[in-house]
Amino acid sequence: MPGSINEKQVLEILDPEKDLDGLTSANQARLYAGDMNGFVPCTADAVVQILKHAEIDLTGKNVAVLGRSIVIGKPVSMLLTAEDATVTMCHSKTADIKEICRRSDIVVAAVGRARMVDGDYIKDGSIVIDVGINVDPEGNLCGDVDYESASGKAALITPVPGGVGSVTTTILASHLLDAAIKGAKKK
Repeated sequence: MPGSINEKQVLEILDPEKDLDGLTSANQARLYAGDMNGFVPCTADAVVQILKHAEIDLTGKNVAVLGRSIVIGKPVSMLLTAEDATVTMCHSKTADIKEICRRSDIVVAAVGRARMVDGDYIKDGSIVIDVGINVDPEGNLCGDVDYESASGKAALITPVPGGVGSVTTTILASHLLDAAIKGAKKK
């Protein structure tokens, strides 16, 4: 939103039943309490759905989540924890991020830094989910992961574009349909 608009105030007046991306305090509280009856952030859910579609058993898996935003980092950490994964949430002040990633079975990159995560961050055979959308100095769209470098080590890796974003759009459409059905039932 433009800087002149207070995003938090807007979110607080939004009806949680119309909050398709799960950003209101009510929907966040539901997620953090383990109540999946509200809407969860679409991109965070997309990460989990990609892993489920790939038939990855998350039980006991070590997951490094790079980023702590309310849109991706925090909610994806909660969703993965609900699937019995062991999550380490990393951010700009985390010491030894590279080493944490190297020990992880799954890396979810959502830091907003073009190609920050290269092959040196990746353990052989791990899974890499790139949530980042960036533009490199040459004007090319890229993710937070250096795909070429990381794909040599990763067993599975999502591309940018054409990865998490496509699934996010599908989940948003699903949330819209759910909200419309719930709204129609109230009338």
